[in-house]
Amino acid sequence: MHIIRQALLGLTIFVLVFTIAITPDVQAQEVETANIDFDKPIVLVHGIGGAGYNFYSIERKLRSIGYNRADIYAIDFRDRSGNNFRNSRELRDFIETILESYDVDEVNIIAHSMGGANTLRYLTQLGGADNVDKVITLGGANRLGASSVPNGVDFTSIYSSSDLIVANSLSRISGANNIHVIGVTHLGLLSNNRVQNLIVEALED
Repeated sequence: MHIIRQALLGLTIFVLVFTIAITPDVQAQEVETANIDFDKPIVLVHGIGGAGYNFYSIERKLRSIGYNRADIYAIDFRDRSGNNFRNSRELRDFIETILESYDVDEVNIIAHSMGGANTLRYLTQLGGADNVDKVITLGGANRLGASSVPNGVDFTSIYSSSDLIVANSLSRISGANNIHVIGVTHLGLLSNNRVQNLIVEALED
């Protein structure tokens, strides 16, 4: 795990400034949005060395299909090293604050890289499964957080064979809808058109 964390930190920090750059589209397609529950807030969870602004392109996509800016929340972890213990607890507190201001019981989560592991620890060890409807991870280091998805959570893991930072074996997880794409880098998962369409599809009920 130490080796994985060092690789994530060193490689990701160096190129994060380019995360909103346009990447090659992979079979872009139109998607339906009629079955999306727009009343549930979206929580965006970054990875090692990341920040909320990494989701700029995804947030723009979400707003284009009907989400309000006020319903999209990007956490900025105080600890950018991906520490699972600290970040999962900070995520729990962040989501509890959001739910207190909404007349809903659940949020939906979109997580990138180590944010997937932080999310899974929150779900499986901190009672988060009761507060989350859907989770979508992008190149998530999911198996560093749990070995399987808890019951009651609709979980989609999108990963790419062109991801040279997080191994596909860490992203695939039991109980999830595991979706393999090609030709998209680890950071490109944040801005690729087809990946964004897959995100929208995963948000549908």
